[in-house]
Amino acid sequence: MFEAGSLGDRLRNARKRERMTVAQLARQLGLVSSQISKMETGVQRIPADLLPVWCEAVGITLAEVYGVENLHHFAQIPFPPFLARLYSQLPEEFRRHIHRVIESSYQLWKRLG
Repeated sequence: MFEAGSLGDRLRNARKRERMTVAQLARQLGLVSSQISKMETGVQRIPADLLPVWCEAVGITLAEVYGVENLHHFAQIPFPPFLARLYSQLPEEFRRHIHRVIESSYQLWKRLG
């Protein structure tokens, strides 16, 4: 399920699986090709608000892009990219509430399972 490598590597691999060029992705994200290349290679940081849109464009979930080495309670949940983008737009207090609900639900499931 999870691929080895950096976040940029995973995004590049997902883009290639979709048979999408750097130029096509750049156009879709409103960026220039050199920015995409720099982000995929780790030369330039990927803005947090761009990540859900990028994931949606290349058909990968946030959980897949974060990878197994960075699993935390948010990345463990394979939010579809559309929901991840909506989540990222919520005020911080709402996101904290969602985290608590997810954590509580998981703990309950572990006890009952």
